[in-house]
Amino acid sequence: MRSGSSHSTSGFGLRHQADWLALAVLSVQTLLMIGLWTGVFRNLLAWYAVAWLAVMSANAKHNHMHRRTFRARTPNLLLDHWLGWMTGTTATSILTEHNLRHHGHSNTEEDFVRADLVGFRSQWLNVLCFFPRAMWELYVRKPLDFRLWWRTNRPLFWRALAEQLSLWGVFVTLLFLNWQATLLYVAIPWIHGQWWLVTFNLLQHQALAPDDPWQNSRNLTGRWFNFFFFNVGFHTAHHLRPTLHWSELPAFHAREIAPKIDPRLVSPNLWVFYRDWFSQRSHPARNEPPAPAAVSS
Repeated sequence: MRSGSSHSTSGFGLRHQADWLALAVLSVQTLLMIGLWTGVFRNLLAWYAVAWLAVMSANAKHNHMHRRTFRARTPNLLLDHWLGWMTGTTATSILTEHNLRHHGHSNTEEDFVRADLVGFRSQWLNVLCFFPRAMWELYVRKPLDFRLWWRTNRPLFWRALAEQLSLWGVFVTLLFLNWQATLLYVAIPWIHGQWWLVTFNLLQHQALAPDDPWQNSRNLTGRWFNFFFFNVGFHTAHHLRPTLHWSELPAFHAREIAPKIDPRLVSPNLWVFYRDWFSQRSHPARNEPPAPAAVSS
């Protein structure tokens, strides 16, 4: 979705009308997962759709944790649980690793998903190994949020505990009832969504200088990609303004980023983005001055 959206004035309480898209994605994913798990319908196309809807839901959760979707507290808390069921990780679990570490210390030693976790000459090996390496980093190095929150933020502690009990309680129950359907139609889509979201971070930041806010991220400006993935392609804008609503990122990119960014870090579609990353055409050296940005007439 390229254009900004107006703020909600409805009684439903959405801050931005554009978030109806996220709620629609969650609804469709929920219905498909229920249908697949129960056996009402089972086909490869529906399973494939659920796997990609899990990617969209992971992006929706990311956006929700940067800027809460609803004005009221209760629907936001309910949405936290729903997002957890659709993605396999709780909403609060990304606060430390993403909001604090990735945005506060992007692509540095303090960032648990920094791009230099892999360094193979083959970009294919980097893509294959980045997700398990990042998961190892998270589980070994990530501090225990519960211990910290118990001391410093008791409401967040209870909120996070409720999410964990809700997510894993549902998952264990489903495993007990039908472990095969649960692994195939729930766990695999979860893993696919998390793999894609974490690995795309490598593609967006590899070989870029973390201390240059204008040149620290690759951007993908294609209309359809950003429609389906909630403007995640406008990554430099997101890092500069992490609490800016996702629907407003394209306008901010056009106004503030496009005149200053190295053109090699902006791709018009997913094919060009992948081509340039795998061939390292979009890997300017850290000490190399950025190429002049194109000036629009």
